[in-house]
Amino acid sequence: MKFDVFGLPIANPSSSFTDEEKKIDSKFYNRKLKSTLVSIEKIDVDDNGHYDAHNKRITNIAPAVEKSDAIDLSTLRSNIKSSHLEIERLEKQINDKINAIVKFDRNGNYDMMFKKLQNVAEPVNDSDAVVLKTVRTVEKKLMDLINKIPCGPPGRGYKTTADGNFDLMEKRLTNMAHPLDDFDAVNLWTLNFYIAAIRGKAQRNIDDVYNKLHQSIIDLSRNLNQSTDGLKTQIDTIEKKRVNLDKLLERQINERQQATRNPEIHILNRD
Repeated sequence: MKFDVFGLPIANPSSSFTDEEKKIDSKFYNRKLKSTLVSIEKIDVDDNGHYDAHNKRITNIAPAVEKSDAIDLSTLRSNIKSSHLEIERLEKQINDKINAIVKFDRNGNYDMMFKKLQNVAEPVNDSDAVVLKTVRTVEKKLMDLINKIPCGPPGRGYKTTADGNFDLMEKRLTNMAHPLDDFDAVNLWTLNFYIAAIRGKAQRNIDDVYNKLHQSIIDLSRNLNQSTDGLKTQIDTIEKKRVNLDKLLERQINERQQATRNPEIHILNRD
């Protein structure tokens, strides 16, 4: 007997069932129908034999046993979590092994922990690591070039003091390069250059102060002249008032004198 995708037996019209088979089929269908209280939708099968669930969920999946078995979402999440934990464990083991060999600083540079880096190829680019053989070869070529440079007569050398300082014995130290670092010796040209720069800056500051002071004096003189002109005007006004008061006072004195000498005339003038 054959069954469909729902587990129901498929009837074969070309064959006849016995009474016993009919009883078994009837009991099987009745049990299936009683246990299936929800409607069952049709599941299509494509040409390749794959099932189409029509965007419906497949629930109550049993735990997978074979590699080809379907799994539920909980099992998938559990496996993913376990995979992440395993990856983190492996990364820690790898990092521990790397740190045991090479360390990195905060800037990402390698710390070889005073261990040698062997079997390095010859450098090709400017940023390649240099092997000791290359350094010795370059050192030898440089020394050969230095030895070919013609030298002058041998000097007398430097005299040192008791505390280890050099004593030039009042001799000049010539052909000095320009200083670059804070503790380099300074030649006369550099000293004069900085002195000229300081003098120039000081002169500019002096000129600026002189111009400001000169302008302040001009403004003060202008304000003083204006104040003087106003004061002169006030003095002239006061002088005019004083002259008028003197004239009025003199007139009153004359009138009093006349009134004393000629009372009659004074009374008539008052009337």
